[in-house]
Amino acid sequence: MTPHHLHALAALHSVGPARARLAQLVRAETRQATAKLLAAAPALRSPNYGTRTSVGDHGDPTGGLVLDERPVRDTTWAELDHRLTGKLGWLADTIRATPGPDPWWRIYDALPRLQPGTARVVHRHLVDEDTWVRAAVGLGPDREPLPGVACPHCGERQLVVQTAGPVDAWTVVCATGRLCTGQGCPCGMEGAVEGAAHIWPRAAVIGAVAGAAHAAERG
Repeated sequence: MTPHHLHALAALHSVGPARARLAQLVRAETRQATAKLLAAAPALRSPNYGTRTSVGDHGDPTGGLVLDERPVRDTTWAELDHRLTGKLGWLADTIRATPGPDPWWRIYDALPRLQPGTARVVHRHLVDEDTWVRAAVGLGPDREPLPGVACPHCGERQLVVQTAGPVDAWTVVCATGRLCTGQGCPCGMEGAVEGAAHIWPRAAVIGAVAGAAHAAERG
């Protein structure tokens, strides 16, 4: 898997928790709106008959009935959720992912088969979506420092673990932002691509550190 694929997969996993949080807010706001409507239902006002209960006579004129609360329009969170789902669906269709009900899973299934250049474009779109959704729901990035471990490329100890998704999908990036120089780059990335931001599977970095420590003990 090339760096472009790893970046796209990390961004997709990052969208997952943000999307889940957005869905929680949609459900909460829907419950709140429903509760308000239920509370207002017993007090229906009629210009002809005054206040009526919601179970009034079916023969009462209905044209003049007015709810105490205006009908609730689609919530802000629901609109944002619709926007995100629509963008993911568009992205899944664009890369000709296998049809299915959930665009997130469609993209996940298709990613390994994409050409590196396509994976790079998908990564950019996913980062854009992840950024605005997390800002909207007040969710910070799923990242943790990896203290004491030197970057395979520059040697600086500024590695960060991207912790969204399952542990075996976690990746490591260098906070310095230095780019790969392609084949021969000391980063050791599989399928190194010139100009790509460095990224490694977490297991590969941890394994390399453990291997180096073991070699030092034997030496």
